[in-house]
Amino acid sequence: MKISEHNNPVRVNYSNDWSRSCREEMANLRINNPIVISSKGGFDRLKLGSVFEDQYILKEISLIPSFESCQDAIDRCLNHNFDGVIAIGGGSVMDTAKSVMSHLGTGLSIIEDLLKVTTRFKNRIPSIFIPTTHGTGSEVTKWGTIWNFQEKKKYSISHPDLYPDVAILDGRLTLSLPMEISLITVLDALSHSLESIWNKNKNPKSTGYAIESIGLIYENINLLKKNSQDPKVRENLLSASNIAGLAFSMTRTAAAHSISYPLTIKFDIPHGIASSITLPSLLEVNGSAIENELDAIYKQLNISGISEFKDFIYSISKNYLKFSLSEWGIQHKDLRSLVSSSFTQGRMENNIIDLDEEKVYSILNYCF
Repeated sequence: MKISEHNNPVRVNYSNDWSRSCREEMANLRINNPIVISSKGGFDRLKLGSVFEDQYILKEISLIPSFESCQDAIDRCLNHNFDGVIAIGGGSVMDTAKSVMSHLGTGLSIIEDLLKVTTRFKNRIPSIFIPTTHGTGSEVTKWGTIWNFQEKKKYSISHPDLYPDVAILDGRLTLSLPMEISLITVLDALSHSLESIWNKNKNPKSTGYAIESIGLIYENINLLKKNSQDPKVRENLLSASNIAGLAFSMTRTAAAHSISYPLTIKFDIPHGIASSITLPSLLEVNGSAIENELDAIYKQLNISGISEFKDFIYSISKNYLKFSLSEWGIQHKDLRSLVSSSFTQGRMENNIIDLDEEKVYSILNYCF
C-alpha cells in the first residue's frame, strides 16, 4: 500500500479478544520470534508472561521515553534475531517500540544515529501495536517521541517504515485505567483532533476524522465518569483516539503540542494535560481561520458556539485534574522563559495562524 498523506497504511483490527487477534495477526505477518514491549504494570495486569510464554518480553519501560531508556531497549535487542515487534501499552511503550523498530530495520544501534535516518529501512520487520489507553493514537502514526533530559528538549523519531502493520483495538484493555489517567488520555486525543484542524496541512479527510473523534469524545465523556466499567464507552473512546491518530497522521500536530513540550520536561505536567491546557486559548486565536470547521463541530455536538465548546473542554478535567498552569506550580515569572522554548521545529509552524512570542505569551497567560 502506498504511503502518502492521504492514505494511512495501518490495518485496524477491532477485537473483543486481543490475545487471540494478536496470534492471528502474527500468523498473517509470519512473525515467529517477536520482541514484546510493554510496561511492568501492563505485564502484570495482562498476564503477558502466560500469553507470550515463548517470546522475549521487554517490560522495563520508562514512563517518559528518554534517550537513555530507548538506548537501553535497543541494547537489549542486540544478539537476538527478532522478526517482529509487538507493542502493548500506552504512548511511552509505543514510542519505545518505534525506537526498537528503527534499530531492527536499519541495523543502527545508537539512538542519535536513528534520529537521522531518511532512507528506507534495509530490513523492515512487521509490527503489531495494541493500545491500552485511549489517547496516544501512535498505533496509526510513523512517529515516536524521545526526550533528552540533559538538553530539556523533545525529539521525534520519524520514518514511513515506522507505521505499524496492524493496530488491534480492544476497549476492554482500558477498563482498568484510573479515572485520572482515563481523562488525561482523552484530553490528548481531543488535542490531536483540534491540532489537525487548525493546521496548515489539513485536508477534508483529516478534518472529517477529527470532527468524528470530537463527536465520540463529547458523547462518551460523561458516560465514562458515571461508569468507568462500561465496555461500550471504553470502546468508543478508544475509537476516538484511533480516529484522532488517523487525523494527525496526515497533518502532524501544531501550536498546542509545540507549547506542551517545555511544560512536560520542565514542570512534569503529564503530556495529555500539557497538550490540551492551551486548547481554549488556541480556539480563540485560531477561530477566525477555521470558521467552517468549527461550525461543523458545533453542529455535530449540537452546541451554540465557541463559549460552549470551551466549557466542554474544561468540563473534561473538572473535579479530577489540575487544569491551569498555576495549579502545576508554575509562577507568573516563569512564563517568559517558557515562551522561548515553546517554538518546537516541525510543530509550531504547522499552526494555521503564525504565532510570535507575544502571542504565545498571551496564550500561556490565558492558561495561568
